[in-house]
Amino acid sequence: MKSSFEKTYSNKGNPDLVGLVPSRQSRILDIGCGVGDNARMLVEEGHIVDGITISENEAVLARTIMRSVYVYDLETGLPKDLADGAYDVVLMSHVLEHICYPAALFQDVKRILCSDSMLIVGLPNIMHYKSRIQLMLGNFEYQEVGIWDFTHFRWYTVASAQKLLKDNGFSIIMCDVTGEMPFSSLFKHFLSRNLRNKIFKLLRRISKGFFGYQIVIVGKLK
Repeated sequence: MKSSFEKTYSNKGNPDLVGLVPSRQSRILDIGCGVGDNARMLVEEGHIVDGITISENEAVLARTIMRSVYVYDLETGLPKDLADGAYDVVLMSHVLEHICYPAALFQDVKRILCSDSMLIVGLPNIMHYKSRIQLMLGNFEYQEVGIWDFTHFRWYTVASAQKLLKDNGFSIIMCDVTGEMPFSSLFKHFLSRNLRNKIFKLLRRISKGFFGYQIVIVGKLK
């Protein structure tokens, strides 16, 4: 197993979070940027994006997309040369679960955000029904990726994720979950995507914590 310093996170990005960024040109700091998958979408939409990663391997790839990329350990906060009020949006896509003590990071995030700015956070939901079933069976097997990624130090629920932001100086503008209806891979053979999405929306209204795979929160400075 590789440490966070050695792992390279590459995927198709997180469109559920990227879609929450205002359409007007924004200065964005992508904290935990990976190889720049979210930044690629944001740059294509005309935004100015900087990033932070703990991995030099990721930074090499991300620098081909972003204006600037810092290699930095977020346990100590943000790089000190980031200017006060420098960003309109801070994006944290699946990064807070890797941080043991996030208070210093939040303190610096508040410093570098300008007035009327946004913090957009995506987190894995430990109380997703698949996790609940495994926990009921007495299982907690770490994995290479996903909710039980072995580099995760913290796990969040819909309630505790909101409390985390509130306790660190942010008001909650929106909190929702994303995911798919149960057994979606089976039902996709005879239910349309549109119908599956409608079923998931109904289930999400019944219980965000049970059916949501990803927690999505938008916060603003208090």
